[in-house]
Amino acid sequence: MKNILLFGLFCSSLFLSGYSADIKSLNPERKEEKSYEINIKMVGDDLIHKGVYEQCLQSDGSYNFDKVFTNVKKDIEAADIAIINQETILVHDKSKISSYPTFGTPDDIGHAIVSAGFDVIAHSTNHTMDKGIAGINDTIRFWNENYPDITYLGIHDSPDDSDVRYLTKNNITVGFVNYTYGLNGLEPYRKGKEYVVDMLSDADIEGTMEEASSHSDLLIAVLHVGDEYVYEPTKYQKQQINKFIDLGADIVFCAHPHVLQPYGMVTTPQGNTALVYYSLGNFISSQNEIPRVLGGMADVYIQKTIMNGIEKVEITDYTLLPLVTHQEAGNYTTYRLDEYPKDLEKQHRLLHKGFSISSAKEFINKILNK
Repeated sequence: MKNILLFGLFCSSLFLSGYSADIKSLNPERKEEKSYEINIKMVGDDLIHKGVYEQCLQSDGSYNFDKVFTNVKKDIEAADIAIINQETILVHDKSKISSYPTFGTPDDIGHAIVSAGFDVIAHSTNHTMDKGIAGINDTIRFWNENYPDITYLGIHDSPDDSDVRYLTKNNITVGFVNYTYGLNGLEPYRKGKEYVVDMLSDADIEGTMEEASSHSDLLIAVLHVGDEYVYEPTKYQKQQINKFIDLGADIVFCAHPHVLQPYGMVTTPQGNTALVYYSLGNFISSQNEIPRVLGGMADVYIQKTIMNGIEKVEITDYTLLPLVTHQEAGNYTTYRLDEYPKDLEKQHRLLHKGFSISSAKEFINKILNK
């Protein structure tokens, strides 16, 4: 596990702090000081129900999902590394498009994801096997043929494909792994081809994490784990998070509960520390309960300094930007809560359940203050 250095910051009701993720010896004769910084953002579940994809259907039979992301595009584009949890698998054959409970999302959404500014797509979810191995292959084929520089996580078309991905920005190399707790009962379809989806039950996680840690300045684990619609992490969720921290993860982002959960610095019983976002909630969906239209965008700053031959990588600042999904027939899209247009409040389809901007802020603060 990497050496940890803690120092504190606090702002408003949100946690802000920093720690040293890694210290490595370089050439001791080098005296100059160099500093590099990157910003990492991540959003939660891109959960594409029928109401979301139907609004994006074009007259030529294709789908344009740009409207889903347009209101947060400036924030995503501003990040050096932007990550999204793609909850639903992509399909190329339009006859395979479907909604809950077995999802198949038009692969056209990939164009909108890239246009919005995302660099990393986490695909290991409980819905990864909804269209069988063919859906996984469709998804991989889409990325490889259209955006070979995009970093996708958690799915593979070959047993020789590494479970680790690396992305270097501004001289900082970030390693990524992505695992899910299960496949909604479709695990048997993985038998004999276990490599197609990375799961928390995999036997090679320790070796994977050792490889990832040794080749990266900062290591991020994206875990699909937790109980749905529960606002605090479960015992199993915490056990898995602690395992990955002890294996070298510096940041753990979690998805699956479909609602927000707290975040902050976590120290394991073994004494290792990392930044944990227990759940970022939904990025977009047509789920019809108020907590499920409230999500978050993780916003993390990383600094790497080299001074007198010593390299230090720190998380210097972190917070969470609250998000809200506007739900209206033909208009499903996501905003930062602090930028949500007041005139849309009365048009939200959950208005009859008590939705309002003020109640949304109150609810989010209650969750985050835990």
